[in-house]
Amino acid sequence: MDRPQNRYRNQYKQLSLPVKAAFWFTVCNFLTEGIGFITVPLFSGLLSSYEYGIVSLYNSYQQIFLILATLELSQGACQRGILRYKEDVNFFIWSLQALWSVIVVILFLILWSFRGAFVQITDTDTGTMCLMFLYFLVQPAYASWLNRKRFAYDYRMAVLATVVTTVLISFGTLAALLVAERTALVKIKAGLCIGIACYLVFYIRNIHPVRLLGRLSEMLEEWSFALKFQLPLVVHSFSYLILAQSDRIMIGNMIGKSQAAIYSVAYTLANVAVLLQTSIHQVLKPWIYQKLEVKEYKDISKNTNRVLVLIACAIFAFILVAPEIMKLLFRAEYYDAVWVIPPIAVSGFFMLLYSVFTDVESYYSRTKYIMYASVICAAANIILNYLVIRIWGFIACGYTTLICYILFAVLHYLFMRKVCAAEAVSERVFDVRFILTISLGLVVLSVLETLLYPFPVVRYVLVAIFCGIAVWKRKTVINTIRQLLA
Repeated sequence: MDRPQNRYRNQYKQLSLPVKAAFWFTVCNFLTEGIGFITVPLFSGLLSSYEYGIVSLYNSYQQIFLILATLELSQGACQRGILRYKEDVNFFIWSLQALWSVIVVILFLILWSFRGAFVQITDTDTGTMCLMFLYFLVQPAYASWLNRKRFAYDYRMAVLATVVTTVLISFGTLAALLVAERTALVKIKAGLCIGIACYLVFYIRNIHPVRLLGRLSEMLEEWSFALKFQLPLVVHSFSYLILAQSDRIMIGNMIGKSQAAIYSVAYTLANVAVLLQTSIHQVLKPWIYQKLEVKEYKDISKNTNRVLVLIACAIFAFILVAPEIMKLLFRAEYYDAVWVIPPIAVSGFFMLLYSVFTDVESYYSRTKYIMYASVICAAANIILNYLVIRIWGFIACGYTTLICYILFAVLHYLFMRKVCAAEAVSERVFDVRFILTISLGLVVLSVLETLLYPFPVVRYVLVAIFCGIAVWKRKTVINTIRQLLA
């Protein structure tokens, strides 16, 4: 009889290359996010809450400037262009790099005129601004390289490079804090310098000015394609980023950087739920596309329901043990963050929910609805935050975030119904009654869970019950995963 490890090894060998790639990219995602999760309590322990608040706010601003400076050309436009220009992908990547380089330089020159305002808003200095834009110049080259590897299912090099760069940046920055001053500026600059050093080689490989100028008309045509394709998505990305980051920025400016640091810690812990849904959606999305292609809508509804139950149970269990995780990883001054974890963790459920709705919109090439929903929810988040922060403090931001992601899911459901009607899809793709039941149940239970935070024994009895149910229903879970990977 074969040993279990031999049986599993043989089953793994029988998997197709795309499935192996999906598996290892998911594992890589967990590893890199796990490293970030581990280093958060280390950084928050080395820095004061005020200094860590500066880091949190700077990271939010950096993500905003990254979108403006690069238009995220290394993402959507790159992925689509790899297929469109598959006869000469190398030239397309070189051309794309030239385009984002021009945009980065132009934005830097514009911002240099307002460098005093940048320094004041971010609590950094002009050196940080220069390093940030140099980082913007080289980082998309690495992202473009990763996209090419993903399309080729070359997961070995991609996973190795991702893990190595994440380790170098995270622990190199940590070493810099231990050796030099324990300040926000040291943390920010060290991270930027190490990132630039890691990504510079990918940028240099794509510098081919003579070849680009020799085929100038082709380069300009590819620039035109990339800009037309990407600009609508930039509106979505920017709006979505505002939804994700405006909380910290507004907390820092309205009530203090220490409070922003506490909120950031809560957001990082709650991102465990977000990471889980993101990883599952990476597998679920191509499966939904395949089922839409053959019009097997009942399978989509059935397996989506199972996935939603799985995510809801995981979030419920995570919320139950959140107080102990907080006490284990962070100093006492951060403990108030535990009250923000439940709504943000539940937001991860609605992220998955709206994502499966947008999969239908994207399949039928109706991406404009994604932009509409993003703008509406970003505006709602800013308005709600402005109204509640001064009254109820940073804890209220967790609930405004949850409300906005619920709104996100509702809007995309309505848009998805509209798309299905336009495409003459007569069957229901999703079971809306079941979705409403599980969604409402999770929201209500998450609120009730916070009432149990002073009673650890009761919480751990519930965790034990959930673990028992998971073992009891393990075959259903395994079968669902197998169907998604088939």
